[in-house]
Amino acid sequence: MKIRATTAIVVSVLTTLASPAGAFVCPRLETGIDRAMTGWQVPGLAIGIVQNDKIVYRGTFGVRDTDTGVNVTAKTVFATGSITKSLTALGAAIAATEGKIDLDHRVRRILAYFPKGISLRHLLSQSAGWPRHDALWYLDRYSQHELPQMLSLLPRLTPGGQTFQYNNVPFAAAGIALAHATGASWNDWVKAKILTPAGMTGAVTTLSGFQNTTDRASPYFPSDTGRITLPLRDTDPVAPAAGLYAHLDDMLRYVELLAHDGIVGGHRVVPAAPVESLRQPVTAGYGMGLRLGEWHGEELAFHPGFVDGYGARLSILPHRRTGVIVLSNMSGDTPVSRIVSQIALDCLTGSPPADWVAYFGHRRRSPAAKSPPPAPAGIDRPRIAYSGGFDHPAYGRFEFAPVPGSAQLSAEFHGPKIVLDYAGKDRWRLVETQWPLREGLIFAFSSLKRGKFTLLATPLADGPTYRHNAGPDPVCADRLAFPQE
Repeated sequence: MKIRATTAIVVSVLTTLASPAGAFVCPRLETGIDRAMTGWQVPGLAIGIVQNDKIVYRGTFGVRDTDTGVNVTAKTVFATGSITKSLTALGAAIAATEGKIDLDHRVRRILAYFPKGISLRHLLSQSAGWPRHDALWYLDRYSQHELPQMLSLLPRLTPGGQTFQYNNVPFAAAGIALAHATGASWNDWVKAKILTPAGMTGAVTTLSGFQNTTDRASPYFPSDTGRITLPLRDTDPVAPAAGLYAHLDDMLRYVELLAHDGIVGGHRVVPAAPVESLRQPVTAGYGMGLRLGEWHGEELAFHPGFVDGYGARLSILPHRRTGVIVLSNMSGDTPVSRIVSQIALDCLTGSPPADWVAYFGHRRRSPAAKSPPPAPAGIDRPRIAYSGGFDHPAYGRFEFAPVPGSAQLSAEFHGPKIVLDYAGKDRWRLVETQWPLREGLIFAFSSLKRGKFTLLATPLADGPTYRHNAGPDPVCADRLAFPQE
C-alpha cells in the first residue's frame, strides 16, 4: 500500500472543553502541548484528566487528518495500542471474581495444546517466558485463534513466572483462554463486563469497527522528510493486546473506572477487587496489564500504547483517585504522549515544574548517517548449496534461490521477496528491511548433506521494532531452526 510523505507542520488548534472552574490549574500544560506537538510534528492530540472522581480537564489539539484539516474532537476515535492490555487483564480478573476462571491455574487446563507451567497470570503480567515474537503477528497470516497455537510451538527463554519480558502475542493466548472459560469471545466479554457498564459507547475492539468510525484519526509515522501516512494496522490477531479503539470521552470513563476502583459517574460498574488486582506487582515494575512505578513518591500505575500511526498513554494515581489519558495520531520514536502526561502529573501532585519538552528534546533528532553495510564476503561454496525450502512450525516457510547474474541470494517469505548478501561462514545478511524482517538480519545455514544445507537458523524474534539479542550470533530461543524438507 502506498504511503504519503508530508513535511508540513500543522499548527495546533486547541479546543478546551467544559471543566469545573478552579478544579485543576496547570498553566504550562497547553503551552507544553503546543511546543511538543510542533517540535515532534504530531498532527492531533486529545487529553483528559480525572481528579477526585471528576473530569477536570478535556482538551483537543490539532487535526485528525492533515489532508482534510478536520480538527480533533472529544469524539475522535484513536487506536490506544497496548493500553488494551489493562482491559484484557481486567476482563480476566472479573471472570476470576465470578468463579469462571482461576488466574493461577495452568492455561493448559483450558487450551490442551499449550505448554506446561504457564498460568493466565503469567500471560497477563509479561512473565510467560517467551521472547518478543512480534514478527509472528505482523505476518498478517494467523487469526486470534491460531496465534496461541503458533506461540505454543516456540521455545521460551525461561519458565513461566521467572522473568519479565514485554510481549504482545501471549495476550492473544490470554484472550482465547478467557473466551474458552467464559463461553464468550474476548470482544463480547470485555464489552459486556467493562465497556457497556462504563458507558464507553463509542469504543470498538475490531479493525472493521474502527474503519467504520466516521470521526477517526488518521495514522502517521515520522520520516526523514517529515512524516508519512500509514495504512491501518490489523490488530485483530492480537486484539487483547492492542485492539481497543476509543475517543477521549470514552477513555475518560475508563480512567475514572481504574482510578476509583470500578466506580464511574458515582455508580459501581465493576467490582473493586478486580481493578485493584491489576496494580498488585507480579514482576518487577508490572502488575497485570499495567506498569507500576512512582511519581514523586506516590504510587503510579500506567501504560503507554503504541501501534502503527498512534501513540497514547494512560496514567493512574490510585491514592488520589486521579488519572490522565493522552491520545495522539503519531507513533514511532515520538515521546509527546509521555511529555504531556508528565506535565499533567506534575501539576496534579504539586511537584516542582520540569521542562519535559526540553528533557525529551524539542524536536526529533536528525537521522544519523547510516553506516555503509559490510561488504559482501567471498562465497565459500556454490549458492545452490543454500537453495531450497526451509520450514518452521510457527513461522512457516522460507524459499531460497540464487539471484541470476549476481552473487546474492534471494528468499521468499509469505509472499514478499528479500535479497541477501553473503556474510561469511555460511551466513547471509538481509540487505534492506523487509517488514517484519529488519535490515542486517542474519540467516545461518548448517548441516551440509550431499552438497546442500538442511538447516537454517535466524532470530525472527528480533524484529524491526524490537531488538532482543540482536547481532550476528543469536542465542537461546531467539534462534529458530528451519529444517529443509
